Amino acid sequence: MRAKYGWCYPQTDDEIAAVWNEGILTVDANVLLDLYRYHEDTRNALLDALKGFAGRIWLSHQTAEEFFRNRKKVIVSAGNSFNDAEGKLADIQAGFVDPINRIKGNRIIPDSVAEDVQKALDTAIVTARGKVEKARENHPNFLQNDPILETLSDLFENAVGEPFDDDTLQTATQEGKRRVENKVPPGYMDAKKDGERPYGDYFMWRQILLHAAKEKKPIIFVTSEAKEDWWEKASGQTTGLYYELQKEAYEASGNRLLAYRTDRFFRYSEELKGESNESAAEEISALVKARATATPLVQVISQHEVTASQSKNEGALSVELRRPAYAFTCSGHLNPNMQCAPTMRVRLIEYPEGLPKHIVRSGAGTTFDFNIHMKSVAFEEYLPVGDYIFEYEANAEIEDDDGSGEREI
Repeated sequence: MRAKYGWCYPQTDDEIAAVWNEGILTVDANVLLDLYRYHEDTRNALLDALKGFAGRIWLSHQTAEEFFRNRKKVIVSAGNSFNDAEGKLADIQAGFVDPINRIKGNRIIPDSVAEDVQKALDTAIVTARGKVEKARENHPNFLQNDPILETLSDLFENAVGEPFDDDTLQTATQEGKRRVENKVPPGYMDAKKDGERPYGDYFMWRQILLHAAKEKKPIIFVTSEAKEDWWEKASGQTTGLYYELQKEAYEASGNRLLAYRTDRFFRYSEELKGESNESAAEEISALVKARATATPLVQVISQHEVTASQSKNEGALSVELRRPAYAFTCSGHLNPNMQCAPTMRVRLIEYPEGLPKHIVRSGAGTTFDFNIHMKSVAFEEYLPVGDYIFEYEANAEIEDDDGSGEREI
């Protein structure tokens, strides 16, 4: 029974240690992309854990593709976190206006009560904005100088897999489609992505299994993914990698596959070294938990290009707003990269019923992507849940008439 169902049996500490000493480490793209989201100390601590597998570390072609496809977007997004923080501070300040005015309007309450509250709030906001700005000034510009990329390039030198050949790509695409349609792990929750992107997780998984079969060694797989199309859960508790995935891995190589989320991988690597970096572990755990519990506000459904050149890019971007919000931001890509950061014109052409008066802004600070910002300007009226389609034009040769990239509807 053990010979036929070896992947089902709990492993001893010695067996796990043997895999860590002899197995091949591979990671998902999100593990590498998250390096741009951590503080420097946490980032270096996790990189040290990865370096411990030097000579036994390998990256699937799919993972490398996804890392480079998304790297610049993540860098820009991380930088935009400062703008988001400033926006949230503005929301906090605006949210107190009505309550404070109500206190002022209460004739039996002294005006000094509202005035003291307003003064304390203004002081706190100014202090917070100063700290955000200081953090912005100290944040590295990874687009210009990227030591993370240099470290990863050295670590994975001669350790990146090859792409599928044409025949394998065809069969993998068919199988990926079948899995998405039938909700077979991994990756079926990416069904709304466009092109071949819904099958990205399965492509990575298949490439890992092919490598395991070739090397005949156990695999340690690390991902920051927390979605249910990877992990089995019972009564709200994660019990491990899906049974089907464990079985596939065992049948591919005759060896067990150890799967970890990034936080568990880091903590166990620290235990093996007899060390404990609690601040780094807590930050990694916080990011994993945020990913596990947060539903993205906006999901890009598709992007269709009509004109695509280095001087002009036109098309339509379709996104889904998943919960009511006063504002949201979505991003599209410019392919090929444009000859300079373009000016943008964007028009909302389809939207859910009940859309309030709103503002649409757009901008592109890079040659490879652009952002669309949409905001309700109707008092206490949210943008409704549903699909939004924007027509866009990116032009690297002309300027907007007024230079603002903004229009009000």
